[in-house]
Amino acid sequence: MGQHASRAAVQAAPRGKPQHFSPPMAAQATARPQPQPSSSAMEERNPSCPAEAKEKDKLPQEPTSVPPAPPLDASGLPMCAVERYAMDNIEAFLRSTEPQNEEKKMKFLCSIRTICGSAAERNTVQELRIFCRRNELVENIMVLLAEEPRRELSSELRLQAVAAITSLSKVEGALEEKIPLFVVCFRSIFLLPSEQDLDTNLYSKTLRALDEMLHSLVFIHPSTSIGEELKDVFQVLLPFTSLQSSTVRQRAVGRIWKLTHSLAHYCQEKPRHSSEQSPSASYDELRLPVLGQLVGCLILCCAFVQEDKTCRCALSALRHLYRFVLWRSRWEGQLDEQGKLEQWEADHEFSLTWTTNTTVILLRFEKYFHSSEKTDLILLALQGMRDCSNYNTQVASTLMAILTVDFNPMPNDVQRIVTAIHRSRKLITEEQALRTIHGTFPSLAAANPRAMTLSLLRCSPTCDKDIWELWELALSSVDVVPKMVQALLRQLETVPLGQKTEVGVLHLAAATALHKLLQYLDYGPQVRLVFPELFVALIIQLVSAGPLAPLEIIAITEDPFRPSAPTSAIRMVVETARSLLLCADMDNLAFSMETHDLWARLLGASMWQNGLHSLAKVMLKNCRDQCRPIFRHLQNLLQYHQLQWREVPAMAFYLELWSCQGHHKDDTGTQKIFRKYIRSKQPRSRELALRGLRNLYAGRMQLLLPDALLWLQDMRADIKLQAIHLLQDIVAQRPASIRGVLSQLAVQLLSCFNEDNAEVRWRSMELFALLLEAPGRKRLLLQAERSLLPLFIHMNEDIPNVAQAAQKALIHAAKLLGWQQLQRLACAAEVWMIADCLLQKRGRDAEQYLKDTVLHLHSPQVPVRDTAVRFLGLLGRKLRNENREKVLDIRKALEGAKEDSEPTVRCLVLQTLLILSVLEDVPPTRPRLRRWFWRTWRE
Repeated sequence: MGQHASRAAVQAAPRGKPQHFSPPMAAQATARPQPQPSSSAMEERNPSCPAEAKEKDKLPQEPTSVPPAPPLDASGLPMCAVERYAMDNIEAFLRSTEPQNEEKKMKFLCSIRTICGSAAERNTVQELRIFCRRNELVENIMVLLAEEPRRELSSELRLQAVAAITSLSKVEGALEEKIPLFVVCFRSIFLLPSEQDLDTNLYSKTLRALDEMLHSLVFIHPSTSIGEELKDVFQVLLPFTSLQSSTVRQRAVGRIWKLTHSLAHYCQEKPRHSSEQSPSASYDELRLPVLGQLVGCLILCCAFVQEDKTCRCALSALRHLYRFVLWRSRWEGQLDEQGKLEQWEADHEFSLTWTTNTTVILLRFEKYFHSSEKTDLILLALQGMRDCSNYNTQVASTLMAILTVDFNPMPNDVQRIVTAIHRSRKLITEEQALRTIHGTFPSLAAANPRAMTLSLLRCSPTCDKDIWELWELALSSVDVVPKMVQALLRQLETVPLGQKTEVGVLHLAAATALHKLLQYLDYGPQVRLVFPELFVALIIQLVSAGPLAPLEIIAITEDPFRPSAPTSAIRMVVETARSLLLCADMDNLAFSMETHDLWARLLGASMWQNGLHSLAKVMLKNCRDQCRPIFRHLQNLLQYHQLQWREVPAMAFYLELWSCQGHHKDDTGTQKIFRKYIRSKQPRSRELALRGLRNLYAGRMQLLLPDALLWLQDMRADIKLQAIHLLQDIVAQRPASIRGVLSQLAVQLLSCFNEDNAEVRWRSMELFALLLEAPGRKRLLLQAERSLLPLFIHMNEDIPNVAQAAQKALIHAAKLLGWQQLQRLACAAEVWMIADCLLQKRGRDAEQYLKDTVLHLHSPQVPVRDTAVRFLGLLGRKLRNENREKVLDIRKALEGAKEDSEPTVRCLVLQTLLILSVLEDVPPTRPRLRRWFWRTWRE
């Protein structure tokens, strides 16, 4: 069916003229013999005995195993005609919808070999690649192989199909997906009956053709690195080594032996032929990701003692792989020290003598294995320990026991092993295998407790019965318990409840596992070692749960809890916190929390801060001594850790505990925390820190004056606001304390008048007005003068608080300066009379007025921009006869405001520009006309 579909697809494609190549010299149509691989020893010849002293580096050369392609009926034709004839045969075969006989199939395969040999000779591979892909030659060969009868080998079709694939390997890009191709080839040949039931000569030729194909694809014409090519082949070969049929196992192991021999020979010869290539490049090219799995599979195959040929092939393959591993250790630069070099040379001598003891072989490999390769071998041993496996269970158990001694796995390796044990445990009943697993688990947990914890959580987030048995195995070592509890704690600290990610699922799994662990008294002493950390983490999780409806809170706190039933994450955390208090012998606190309904008060976005205050009071009342470690832990967290989402709850909990136990003026740790978080990115943390500083410095707020001045320079508006609030308190309580910094503070406040934040403008103007009445205010005469114009402009804001604060500050500034007329006008809010007064009093500062007013042309408020335009018009009128250059600057600034977003402002700008230009043209002898223009603009 697959063949007809593939051919139909080719037939449906639009056909033009067949793809032809440029005509070369005439030649015969027979395909060229394939290049002889270095591992061409016949399958029937047994591999060298492992006990021999040495094995030759090169295998003997033998005649080509694949016979030439049967000749096409095109003898005497020139080469171009032969190719054209072969292509026509291929296309005719693929177009045909009728069942094809053996002769046509062989002719089709012969034609493929012909065009591939010709293209390689004439360097026309590019054209042939297009032809191969268009006609799906590889797919059609796979169809032919799949259609061959499984129980007989009656023709050379398999042989010619494999030879055709070998020919196609010369065409770069013709073989893209090789793994499906390997699967079809191996199934078609490996699943044949035993050799005794077949034509021995044809069977041997077919196997040798398969070996040539693999050698060509991997070592002669690889499309990627040799290591990647070998990985693809071995991935398909290895499952055949564990099948029940001894014949299939023998054939698969034989192919592995041939490939490993070629690999060892390639490693030995490569430096001679590519001396310019660096060792690291050689290592990258020959990296074998399946090395551990391959070694384990071969060692398990050595246990088939009744299959002498399979055992000897496996041992010989292990020997070749060991030589490869030795070369790899040299490439990786592990032999810098003299002692290591001597050991390597001794191991190299061992590779020449070799042994039949698989335990010794495994220990030799283990020295040079990476962690992931050991893990691959352990996983293979686990598969071999299953009841359904064809491997020897005892040998597999021994392999795993040896590999896990002094094993220092990476976190990913631990997860892979734990997951495999969890999946395989119910499929293993052999006593020795179970003992091996029971001994392996505690050692893995001791090697990497955090990785073990995460692996168990991922295996079963609900901590079911099966996974709890593995938890008990991991926790069987007393020293491991605190470390695994710490790992659970880290998960609870990672993300808040309800986050829809893998990590968010893991924190629920961590709470579930911790709740289960707290039910066993044996773990109590170890859990109490980290009680403060766990309690704080659980409380922070509770208060970070987000808003909950009243019915949800009732369901969480009052309904009976059933651990086996599905439950919410927040409910699990509540129950875990309850169990933790009982485990820590804090029954009084647990009872008080139930009595005062504190669990419910800790939940919900609107009440959790009040709940923390009540919790702190109850804790200090019932268990003051146990509260000290909790307080110290919170202090340590806030001082030395980046808390991210936990910052606000931790700060609030710390402040409540600190407030309830009384203030200490010499508490340097608390001072550092409050000063650190006054500049936090979290607004709520800054509020809590300021509240703490106010409480800490109650009655001596003046000590915070340097800090407040520093915070006032911060770019963030809310920090400026906190500083202004603090300065207002200082001025109100100790006005004399600011005498030395009056000028500095006034200058900083002036810069706040133009802040985007309305509350900053409002509060800064209020504070500025207080300074103008403070002791030593005579020092502020210059700042008072500088504030007049900004205050006048902000009087026109449409935000009442800001406008009123600007008016009040302007009155105090005029009073300090002794400008009674300005003071009266400010009290009466006579806006344009104030403008005239400012221009009369401060005419000599027209340049500064211009700079300050232009800034307000970009204000987000329309009334402010309107006032700035009008004031620039008044200023231009005054400077018309005094400084024409400044008038030009005013007109230039107004030109930039012609594109204002507000139509009324745009209209006012155009009117002002028109009036300024007209007034400039009116001679001084026509004052009446000038007054008429000006009155029109003002109205």
